[in-house]
Amino acid sequence: MIKEKENPYKIDNTLYKRFKEKNNMLFRSLWDNTLPTYQKMIDTNIEKHINSKKDGYSRLDFALVAAGWTVYERFPYAFAWERKDLKDIGYGVNWMKLKYKIENPESFTKTIKKAAKFYGASLVGIADVNEKWIYKTGFVRPEHTSEAEAKKEVREGKATDSIYNNPIELPEGINKVIVMGVEMNEDAISTAPTQPAAAASAIAYSKMAFIISCLGEFIRNLGYRAIQCGNDTALSIPLAIDAGLGALGRNGLLLTPEFGPRVRICKVFTDLPLISDMPNHGFIEKIKNYCKNCFKCAEACETNAITKDKNPTFIAPTISNNRGVKKYYVDVEKCFEFWVENSSDCGNCIMVCPFSKIKEFLSPLEFWNKT
Repeated sequence: MIKEKENPYKIDNTLYKRFKEKNNMLFRSLWDNTLPTYQKMIDTNIEKHINSKKDGYSRLDFALVAAGWTVYERFPYAFAWERKDLKDIGYGVNWMKLKYKIENPESFTKTIKKAAKFYGASLVGIADVNEKWIYKTGFVRPEHTSEAEAKKEVREGKATDSIYNNPIELPEGINKVIVMGVEMNEDAISTAPTQPAAAASAIAYSKMAFIISCLGEFIRNLGYRAIQCGNDTALSIPLAIDAGLGALGRNGLLLTPEFGPRVRICKVFTDLPLISDMPNHGFIEKIKNYCKNCFKCAEACETNAITKDKNPTFIAPTISNNRGVKKYYVDVEKCFEFWVENSSDCGNCIMVCPFSKIKEFLSPLEFWNKT
């Protein structure tokens, strides 16, 4: 476990509690009737947008977004905690039954990172599991069920409260996490907040599902355990910071040296004997000083959800934020209001961040016409 003094963030333990996933805005909007977005999701205004003929909101654009989610939503083994059964797909199975002997953990850590990047990860780091970042309770997907099937009743607003309140505990011995970043397409993100930007997010999620599925099976083929996760099970950003991938920005997102916030995060928890990376303290300090004086993301926010306060705080604006960590908090209730209006996520705060390193900003029409 990570010792408190080694953490690259300040935590007020009198305030901090493990997060309840039901308070995530995508869940909360389905059960919290005090919200203006209650029972509203991104499909609420799609037909209105398509009929508007507005650039970036055509049927073509929405088709691109919806198709981008295909693997993430429909592949039933993307978020498996274990292998259902050992099937022979033409390579035999007997050689998989004994545990692979890892003689040099440092060398093998390089091997696992190579495999992660081979399967499509843009960035990869290793961290010790810090139970602070594991959800206290949350939605537990039925075993080997696709996202679309598992969340059908949830998305229809028919789920009982108990479905959000399953205790989340990792199995004994699962003490390492492989954290991966997947780059989002630069040209598409540059069109934010229009639908090509949302498509960049969607395809990154499907790539995540593919990557963790392959990496999880690679680990199981060696006789070890793998728990494949997207946004579920644990808070991805602090795990990514622990794994040395970057720092937390004013916009509430992971900023990486390579792509800024233009990444999506996935992870695989495991009992492999891996060597953990150190947080990138130099970059963390750089972002801390930069974000204190840069307000581009806050100025670009459609609903003023990103704070313009000079200094970070321990106090969160909503129950959908996890208070007790000193940072810049985003009012995610306001943020989600624009998601509903926009019929997708936004991306403005990603687009304008100087660390995204976007060289050319395109209109949706220019995005489609660029060869």
